[in-house]
Amino acid sequence: MEYIDKFDESEIPFEALAKFGITQDMIDDLPQQVIMRLLTGQYTPVMSLRTSNDDGQVVETRARIKLVRETDGTVSLCFAPYWDSADLEDYSLEEQEKLMNGIVILREEDGRNYYAQLDTMTNQVMKVPVELIQHNVESFFYRGEIGGNTKENVLAGQLAEIRSTQNSDIVTVGIDLSEEDGIRIVNGDAVVWKEESYRNDLAEFNFGTSGCWLSDQNGHLSYVPEDQYTEEIEEELERTGEQNMARTKMSQLGR
Repeated sequence: MEYIDKFDESEIPFEALAKFGITQDMIDDLPQQVIMRLLTGQYTPVMSLRTSNDDGQVVETRARIKLVRETDGTVSLCFAPYWDSADLEDYSLEEQEKLMNGIVILREEDGRNYYAQLDTMTNQVMKVPVELIQHNVESFFYRGEIGGNTKENVLAGQLAEIRSTQNSDIVTVGIDLSEEDGIRIVNGDAVVWKEESYRNDLAEFNFGTSGCWLSDQNGHLSYVPEDQYTEEIEEELERTGEQNMARTKMSQLGR
């Protein structure tokens, strides 16, 4: 979809993150898939942040974070704040229904066409000019030598089910602005494609060296330092340790 910069862990602006209550220990404890998103210029899941206002009061908020490289080469932070509800007043009822179902819509604004999609993590509408996505879609279909009206349907914001000519396999292709190249390809039909839009790949408990990142049913992350573990977290840590020991023994027996 756009050029994706890559970052080294040493470039993470820990001093800037600390102003929002995110320490280096917390970053070090992030699940591996979240760290990989951060270091490839993608947004993290929604994270709990803490900062101070002008009166010195602590303000708690939630946002997704990504790293951005400035023109002088320095690295800064970009935030996508979480909204309690989506502001869809400028969209028709039909468009609102599609957006709430995770479907991309094609819109025109100020004489320019763009795709719009609701980021279900932050409840914000993402907008990307059509030209940035069109090239990637056309390239995908050219490589796959797929004909018919399939490409046109995808460019129109629809889902396209592609059936194998050799077996009963189905692959569904659609525009997804949360993906790096703006396209999401899923093994399965359109129902599977939509279901995977809301899948949370993170475990509920993600233990690190200094604490644990908790992931709720929406995939939002909050951090608990080791010295503040609840009884539930302690029990899960013990279970995780026992499972890891069992896996290690099984691995040794299989040698």
